[in-house]
Amino acid sequence: MPEGLEGVTAETLEAFKKAQSSGVLASTGIYGVDLSGLVSLVPVNVPARNNTAAFPRQIAGEGDTLARWRALLNINNQQSDIAVGTDFAGPLNQVSEINAFAPYKPMAEGFTASLDAVAFARNYANAQAVAQLMALNQLFIGQDLHIINSQNWPLGAPSQPSAAAFTTGGSIAAATTVYVKVCAKSGWNYFTSGGNSPASAVNSINVGSTTNNNLVESSVVATKGAVAYDWYVGSSAGTLYYYTTTTVGHVNITSIPVAAQAIPTSLPLLTTTAPPSTPPTADTSFSANCYNGVLASSLGDYGALGPVAPGTGTPTSCSFIDNSGNAPQLVGGNGVDVLDNLNALIWANVQLSPTAYMMNSLTAAYISQLVLGTSAAFTVLPPTDADARTNLAGGGYVARYINRAAGGVPVAIEIHPRMAPGTIMARTDRVPFPGSNIGTAYEVRCQYDTMMFQYAANRMLNTLNGGPRYDGEIRSMETLINYAPGAQGVITNIATPGTANAS
Repeated sequence: MPEGLEGVTAETLEAFKKAQSSGVLASTGIYGVDLSGLVSLVPVNVPARNNTAAFPRQIAGEGDTLARWRALLNINNQQSDIAVGTDFAGPLNQVSEINAFAPYKPMAEGFTASLDAVAFARNYANAQAVAQLMALNQLFIGQDLHIINSQNWPLGAPSQPSAAAFTTGGSIAAATTVYVKVCAKSGWNYFTSGGNSPASAVNSINVGSTTNNNLVESSVVATKGAVAYDWYVGSSAGTLYYYTTTTVGHVNITSIPVAAQAIPTSLPLLTTTAPPSTPPTADTSFSANCYNGVLASSLGDYGALGPVAPGTGTPTSCSFIDNSGNAPQLVGGNGVDVLDNLNALIWANVQLSPTAYMMNSLTAAYISQLVLGTSAAFTVLPPTDADARTNLAGGGYVARYINRAAGGVPVAIEIHPRMAPGTIMARTDRVPFPGSNIGTAYEVRCQYDTMMFQYAANRMLNTLNGGPRYDGEIRSMETLINYAPGAQGVITNIATPGTANAS
């Protein structure tokens, strides 16, 4: 044994004996590896995509770039009187027929899993299957979004906003001129792209000269197809910056920005993609890659190759109401004005009742609060069961609303996370007119539906994640057919007190 090594070895063994006598502690690091199951915190709440009763998914009978059908339009108010008198022939029935179209568009979500990742996850998780499932979930979320909000026609610039000055509530300096423009946002913009329509014409107002606490209120008439508005503010007509986004056509301007502001975090599921920092001139409120969802196919006119911007084609006669930034109000004891007004307009147009109101949870919660806060709302207590009396449930939710215009038909209130606050879609699923040939008012028609396409194993040299790897995507080729846009209804520009809508 080399010189000195014997002493070192003896010293080491003695230290080891001392460690043995002190016991096994947490600090020694003798413990196992707890492999709990893989969890996902991605919410996959897709009520429109999964509602196959309202939106049945059908494979097209043959290949085409467009779904095509013919529709007879409602021109009852143009018919001649049938009372003609003795020996006079009856008037000819007036018929208005139109060719209708809906463009097919591919929807896709890709995935990749490297060979090394698959190896490292062995006996814990199937990395390739996890990648595929995550892509499938995101495709479902995207399909749900597009069924409601997909838009293939441009909103166009909103009208010039109004402006009014107040001497309290803000921090705008005395005698300052405030300039404001507004852009409209489609539902597709709100949830995905962050784009908007071109900016409106500018408006300006001079605030008070005796205080530095000035505030400016600005409002705009609702744009058909818009669910939100981007506001641009500045101290000169040529220098305006993004100020905020609202889901009503109204904003309180408390200060003048010197740079683009952060997008609000209080609006549910508003995209994190910021709108342009200064007023845009291009219209990015739509995409050629989109078909037209429930909102756009109802509010758009019939066009040569599908729905087009309102006023540029043949009107569909969809019922539309601008609520002017007002909050829902109680009427008639326990009625809600926004729902009563929309029901009455649809009944006047087509003598039908909606099947369901599609709305955001914020709007639905406020309607429940209104109705349950009236004297018409009551509580029923079990008369004798003591146990039941001590296990009562608090709170309440209004799940249906009586359509008084249609003679008392109950209409379901549906919560849709990808319906923007401040907009309600009254969806009519059935059109039971003689000879209507409409089984359901909507159909998601597909050239192929929700399939997995796998590429060959791939590689890229000198690149992180360059492989070997497994690549693929989950795809569908689909469009939304709206057979009865005239039976649908939309009310927008609805404020919800206590939220960002109340600005």
